[in-house]
Amino acid sequence: MKDEIIKKYVKDLDGLLKEMDNFILETTLKIGESAVVFFFGRIFRYLNFDGLVIGHEKASENKLDAWAWQNKNKKGIFVEFESRSKHFKKHIRNGDVKPEDYKNTLIVCWDDNWQERPSEIDVLELEPLWKQANKH
Repeated sequence: MKDEIIKKYVKDLDGLLKEMDNFILETTLKIGESAVVFFFGRIFRYLNFDGLVIGHEKASENKLDAWAWQNKNKKGIFVEFESRSKHFKKHIRNGDVKPEDYKNTLIVCWDDNWQERPSEIDVLELEPLWKQANKH
């Protein structure tokens, strides 16, 4: 995972890693989208967001999962939960997310497998954090 994404979205890496270490996951468990949402809910307090609404009308207009914001800059961002980042392509194909919204979109996923994604879309990949937590 790119360090700049960690710095941008994680405010307490040590706390996050400890929380993830305490969170028991079988390594053979298949991580689906709902597991990503659940896991994200467990670690949300360690991230650089002041609020998150899953199913927020602003996100729902674009058929995305959530809207998150930081009070310090009063700017929000669309959040889409996926098991694998490449699954987000369906939102682009369906016209749910347009190029002008790319800089305002964060994919939270277990596995970042989308090599050719637009560089403006940020991806917070959870699996490397979980692995790092288990070494911590």
